[in-house]
Amino acid sequence: MRVIDDPDLGNWLTRAEAEAFCERLGVNVSQRDAAKLGALVRAYLGKIPFHNVHMLVRYGREPSRAEILADMGRGLGGPCNVMNPFFAALLAQLGYDVTLLSGSMQQPDCHIALCVRFGEHAYWADVGNGHPYLEPIRLGDESPKFSAGLGYRLVARPSCGYVIEHQFDRGGPWKTCYTFTLEPRPHRFFAAMIAEHHTKPGFGPFMTGLRLIRVPDGSLTAIRDDVLLTGRDVIQKHHLASKNALIDAVTEHFGDIDLPIRDAVKVLERQGITMFSSRSERNDEDVLRE
Repeated sequence: MRVIDDPDLGNWLTRAEAEAFCERLGVNVSQRDAAKLGALVRAYLGKIPFHNVHMLVRYGREPSRAEILADMGRGLGGPCNVMNPFFAALLAQLGYDVTLLSGSMQQPDCHIALCVRFGEHAYWADVGNGHPYLEPIRLGDESPKFSAGLGYRLVARPSCGYVIEHQFDRGGPWKTCYTFTLEPRPHRFFAAMIAEHHTKPGFGPFMTGLRLIRVPDGSLTAIRDDVLLTGRDVIQKHHLASKNALIDAVTEHFGDIDLPIRDAVKVLERQGITMFSSRSERNDEDVLRE
């Protein structure tokens, strides 16, 4: 099912709302091609943060459609199940042939990705992962891409369809991030998964830690628990030793976005999760995961 024909997603935005959103991103949408798709991806990830702050603050329930649209209208962002469907709805209203794809990570069908078609060519895109992919990839192109400190590539595998692989060090091993097939999925296919992400601690990493990521001008700015990561090619890690240090980092790097960080940290504390401990001793690969 194409997103534009999806009764649960195709009408999230009007054409006028989609154009106004792109204007705020600073992208002219007069043309529609693979190059423009890439520009939209980079602008979206540069200004709209991937995060789980609202997941924590709204602990135990998934967001309503009205909450998602209000958050995105203010440029507040969210996790995979907000970022990718909204971007798909945006593309659909701009006239792109876009479908939702189901990805499998730690759990089957626990991630949402996108397929965008231009005639005979199809492109994978994903604007809802913890480490951003700044370049859509044409299916069949298995060459590695490098951005914001991460190598990634799309590889065809007969056993499972396609694999997104990560490389954390140039010349290092490639490791599977997730698998997916090209079977188009309606938005309602993901309803149970979305509910579990929001209500079942341990289903994913988002109810037991903090994620806040943006890539302005292609340079990574990320907070993952008590670690601040910054940089374009070489990623610098900075340990945040206290709640005040965390708040200062959020204010410095994400101060233009009104997110209830203190409330999110309180939710973690009520669960007995210590934010500022030996977590910072994790290796880069662990820190750079979704």
